[in-house]
Amino acid sequence: MSRFFNTLSILLFCLIGTISFSQNINLKVVGDVEHGFNVDIYNGNQLIVKNTEEFSLEMANSDLSEKAKISAWKGSKWTGDDTMVHLTRDTYVSEFDLNISITVTYEIINKNVIKKSIDLYQSGMPSLYYTLTETSKPAQTPSKYVTFEYDNFPGGFAHEMFPSAGFVTPDNHVVGFLMDAGYKNHYTRTTRRRFNGHGGGFVGMRKLPDPALVAVATLEERKNNQNYIRQTFGEMYNLDGGKELKLKNDSQFKKVGDVEIEKNDSLVTLTFNENKLSGFEIAAPFKDQKVYTISFLSKGTTPIALKLFRIKKGKKTIELEDGVKYIDKFPTSEKEWTLFKGSVLVPYIENDSVSLFIGAQDGKECTLAIKNLQITAHQPVKEPYNRINIGEKVTKITYVFIEPWKNHHDFVVSSQSRLAEGKGFKGNLIEKMLYANFNMLTWITAIDDFTPFNVPNSNYSPDMYNRDSFFSVVSSYNKELNLSIWNKWAQTQNAKGAIGTIISPYMGSIEVKDNEATIEWLIWAMINKRRFGVQLPEAKIKKAVDYVLNEFDENKDGICQSHFSMSQVDIIDYKPKTDRLAVNQGMLVIALRTIKELGFDISEAYIEKAAKAYRNFYDEKRKHLLFDKEFPDIITLTDLEPEFFSLWLFNRPILTDEMVINHLNQMPVLNKVSNSPHPEYGTTAPICIRLTGTEKGYAYLSADYQPFGEFGKSNYADGSQDGVYYNGGSWFRAEYCAYVAGQKHGWEKAEKRMENRAWAEINLNQKWPYSKEFIPTKWTTTDSWWPSTRGLCWNVFILMADEVAGIRTPEMDPDFKAKN
Repeated sequence: MSRFFNTLSILLFCLIGTISFSQNINLKVVGDVEHGFNVDIYNGNQLIVKNTEEFSLEMANSDLSEKAKISAWKGSKWTGDDTMVHLTRDTYVSEFDLNISITVTYEIINKNVIKKSIDLYQSGMPSLYYTLTETSKPAQTPSKYVTFEYDNFPGGFAHEMFPSAGFVTPDNHVVGFLMDAGYKNHYTRTTRRRFNGHGGGFVGMRKLPDPALVAVATLEERKNNQNYIRQTFGEMYNLDGGKELKLKNDSQFKKVGDVEIEKNDSLVTLTFNENKLSGFEIAAPFKDQKVYTISFLSKGTTPIALKLFRIKKGKKTIELEDGVKYIDKFPTSEKEWTLFKGSVLVPYIENDSVSLFIGAQDGKECTLAIKNLQITAHQPVKEPYNRINIGEKVTKITYVFIEPWKNHHDFVVSSQSRLAEGKGFKGNLIEKMLYANFNMLTWITAIDDFTPFNVPNSNYSPDMYNRDSFFSVVSSYNKELNLSIWNKWAQTQNAKGAIGTIISPYMGSIEVKDNEATIEWLIWAMINKRRFGVQLPEAKIKKAVDYVLNEFDENKDGICQSHFSMSQVDIIDYKPKTDRLAVNQGMLVIALRTIKELGFDISEAYIEKAAKAYRNFYDEKRKHLLFDKEFPDIITLTDLEPEFFSLWLFNRPILTDEMVINHLNQMPVLNKVSNSPHPEYGTTAPICIRLTGTEKGYAYLSADYQPFGEFGKSNYADGSQDGVYYNGGSWFRAEYCAYVAGQKHGWEKAEKRMENRAWAEINLNQKWPYSKEFIPTKWTTTDSWWPSTRGLCWNVFILMADEVAGIRTPEMDPDFKAKN
């Protein structure tokens, strides 16, 4: 396997072309005892970053009644050598009668990356709130600024999917600025919460944490020779404080769909006939990098749909992400007025305009009344929310990288790979990128809860899903992170012993299902005991074990029955329970072997009975596992997931070589690309497809042959969703793990297919060189790819797949600690 590892590493590095070791970063301490010391950054002999300070600190006591500030901090003394510099100073803050000890450390990680740490310590006050700001200044006027999502960023805050910004120097080098994970640096990217009243969707919060986590000098500031990139930690916008300006609404109502609209002053009455999506649109008076609140009273006989879309050159494009979203069924009452109120953080949207839609979805002869529709612009109060507790050191870590500028694509790739390098992570390029993405999607739970919290991607924020966090966090050897989030899920256990599906900050959740969540929590417990030798809550584990044994095999015959799929393909529930699904049967085998290792009395005969039932899903004639016995022509990659689990967790197969190899050989290979590593193969395989026995060999799902009930009938009827989502979309994690299972069974195509799929994640869409929820397998242009899929962090699980494949070892993780 060393040959494959070397080949894959070299291939991925060469294809991206951003890795260069020609740089030579230098640190220089400047200043004197009287004025203080700070650090300049050089690239060879060229001064790159010329700072006038190391940071500024704004502080407040716990009720915000007293405030103080340390402006333009510099060290009073320094020590260091060629690779590391320490600046220190003890400061007396008279406003609080408090001493604060501060150390700033610069460390050269490699020829391209610098790590900067700021340590704060106080032992005289129970709790001190603070906001810390690092302002980095180019030594020469940059030719342009770049961020993770924009090639030429005009300035202001950059609230994007990955917090990264940089400037391009006159001699064509890019200087990028990165930061450690949110659970370490105590920030969150959350800007919204779940809505109340079971109406679905999200609304923006009244207290917005870290909206300006990354900011760039504005065009106006640049005209005045003020150039900088700023990173701000612990700053909260309080929308219930500060100034408010009520804006005038657009009087031009555009009718959408089959609806009659009657306006009378502030009252708008909508009368619907049968419709799909009907109502009205108005132009929202939104501007880039501002905060607004939408509010109105509603009454009617149908739930409300409310949507905000960007309008580019008169064409409706994507929904806004940071605030009101996915609100399809806000509940109304026929007799009483109900208040809707939600904030919207508008990031940089290229000066697009925004349309506001209010109406009904799937209404039938219904009515709605909307009154007092109001949009308010905010100049919010900015408050500190990070804390230095008495006797506890807090640390902020940021990174700087320097390399030749080539293009924005390569900057995006480098933002990820250089962050991984800065954190001490070892691996090939795709592993570095996924590791960095995982860190940037792991932050604190809330402004008053600094425990770790992992979200799938920004589209799902603020929610943490068990299955997503399992695959993400278990891929890291960080003890604190694994135990903290495992314990969060332990706290969701209900009276029956089941583990909840979701944790949503600022709101509750009652979603507990007989899916794989509880099984994965037990697997995670077993892994934590193996890795860290910890004692875990025995009562909770026994309760979960009893739940799994009783819920999935109450007859004790080794046959799994459940209301839900025990895989990511979770778009249908089964009433009554079903035993038709191969993946469920395989997951029962994994559950039983896990429970046995946890110390419970499970016989090998019982496990073998369940394993035999999993193997019985293999159809000798069709030569693949049956996803669903009622739909024998459907084949999925998720059916090999239990086999991968068995190889990963127990180093033993359940299926035979013939079963696995034949199953994989039946999967179509799509998205063929001439410049992929192995152009004779496709770069992606569909997670779920119908095999037809025709010359083409496969067909996407249709209304008359699909296993997903009403969801499939309504979504897969006209072919518009072919190759998308669970109708043929390609999921990196599931596909890659299936190939690794194939490799362990001797499938000769495994390594080439692994290389192709890793290549596709970075290169198939040149605009999106980062992790994705899924890649479509049928498309004309990448403009049709769903923006909501960008950045899914459970793909970092391929680190575990690569360990199984022999490509990497645990020691390559910076948090790995071998047991004595």
